[in-house]
Amino acid sequence: MAQSVFIRHRKGRGVYQLCWKEQGRERTKSFKTRQEAEQEKHRRLQLIAQGCTPEPFDGLSTREKRDLFFLHDRATNNGYNLWDAVQTHEKFLSSERPPAVEISEAVAMCLQDKEAEGDSPRTLQSIRSVLLRFAAHCRGKALCDVKTADAVAFVDGMDISLRTRLGYLGDLRTFCSWALKRGLLKNNPINEAMPGKATRRRIMQAKRTRRMEQVLSVEECHLLLSWTEKNDPELLVYPVLCLFAGLRPEQEATGIDWPSITISHITVDAAIAKDGETRIIEPLTPNLVEWIRFIDSKGVNPFPLRNLRRRWDRVKQVLGRKWPHDAMRHSYASYHFAMFGNAGLTAKNLGHPDTTLLRKDYNGAATKVEAGRFWKILPGSGSGNYPCNDLDSLNYPIQYQSEQI
Repeated sequence: MAQSVFIRHRKGRGVYQLCWKEQGRERTKSFKTRQEAEQEKHRRLQLIAQGCTPEPFDGLSTREKRDLFFLHDRATNNGYNLWDAVQTHEKFLSSERPPAVEISEAVAMCLQDKEAEGDSPRTLQSIRSVLLRFAAHCRGKALCDVKTADAVAFVDGMDISLRTRLGYLGDLRTFCSWALKRGLLKNNPINEAMPGKATRRRIMQAKRTRRMEQVLSVEECHLLLSWTEKNDPELLVYPVLCLFAGLRPEQEATGIDWPSITISHITVDAAIAKDGETRIIEPLTPNLVEWIRFIDSKGVNPFPLRNLRRRWDRVKQVLGRKWPHDAMRHSYASYHFAMFGNAGLTAKNLGHPDTTLLRKDYNGAATKVEAGRFWKILPGSGSGNYPCNDLDSLNYPIQYQSEQI
């Protein structure tokens, strides 16, 4: 065993490395002087000779180490050591009633755990707001004494929509599920407070209705494109990429460059993609190919799009109604899925990890007839003038044949 611990001088770095093998892998620890490295080597060899592990935490994952130090601090601050904490927990597991922890204290513990687990700031802010309000509603009550009626009274006391009510109860259920795993509850009282299937269906239908309102009509798409082509032709590439390629309007359609756009495919680089991964949009629909050729025929590189917000605000005004959130990308998703019925292809081009969101939010948002008209919008076609009467004349590639994935 002693032979497996040795010192290596790294002249290039000016350090002395203590090296040893652990679980078949070489481990190293650097020191500025050989004397320091020799002292550590001597210490390790002594521990090994005594049958001890020099680095007791080396076998733990980063998260396990973090949890261990967190628990050590919590126990120390309350006058316990870890052994006392383990014994107390074992006694609790054998008891019928969970410990009486106040809701406010449990909320603080839960939020600390969620933050340590890497939940996004936006998620933490949302759940923090709900949990703190619920803790104030149940002020002074122990978490183990919370009943279903407390959650119902909490949401009933607010003037909120059914959708918001479902969201609040969902956050409370997540909190109680965490408490259940921590041994602070014997069951989850929020489960019985959740709305029934009929209510949830009504909420989801309302959500789908709002999503459908975010889809631009074929006439509105024509209006946007024709107005832009006439009044700000250098901006035309922006709505074309959002409507017919599904690029995200904020970072993707504004960050892409002209060499990334060809008549066979469009490359969305990882640097501008929302998920940080490069994606290829292909095959391109024939009408998009015609739009790309039309823009390229002008002989001017349309990028970068300068003063985009001011220029696009002018275009949106021609719509004559409030601009729906992410309207062009939602329109692409709805019309593409409605036309080709290939959830996997549509999701891939959108940059979605799977088809769940697509099927839930976009299925039925547009009819196939409407989609057929949308995918026939060509440069210079003018409002209402669709030059092609059937899809076959557009020579759609074989990849677009309906394929449920």
